[in-house]
Amino acid sequence: MLALIPHKDTVSLLCSSSKKILLAYNNIEKLSAVPTFPLWAFLEKPLEKPSLMTIQYYKIKDDRLLFPVDLIDGGNIIHTEIVFGKINRHDSEEIQVPEIKEKFPVTSRVFKTGNAVFENNSWKLYDEKWFKCSK
Repeated sequence: MLALIPHKDTVSLLCSSSKKILLAYNNIEKLSAVPTFPLWAFLEKPLEKPSLMTIQYYKIKDDRLLFPVDLIDGGNIIHTEIVFGKINRHDSEEIQVPEIKEKFPVTSRVFKTGNAVFENNSWKLYDEKWFKCSK
């Protein structure tokens, strides 16, 4: 599996944002949310010439909490997602968390890719490649 990993500063923002969003869901009666890791997106094929990654405010899709990711690669837009949690109800609506929403969208020109493998109960990353895209 080819993983897309944001820069550590972006991952830190996503981690703190996801904690607050999960807490908002867990404060609602008869609703619970659990975190999922890692905070990576997954790609179908290797990148050719990436120029910008944009992470949007969270959405709910199939009982998963996720940050939509748009990646510009050689003039094409690739849509993927970073899943950060799961909720227990199909009919849940997105809860607005104003202090988080104002931080999105997040743009990043520094990220890496790598071959991700799940083994020994943890994720391992091989053949890492950093991208530092210019404007």
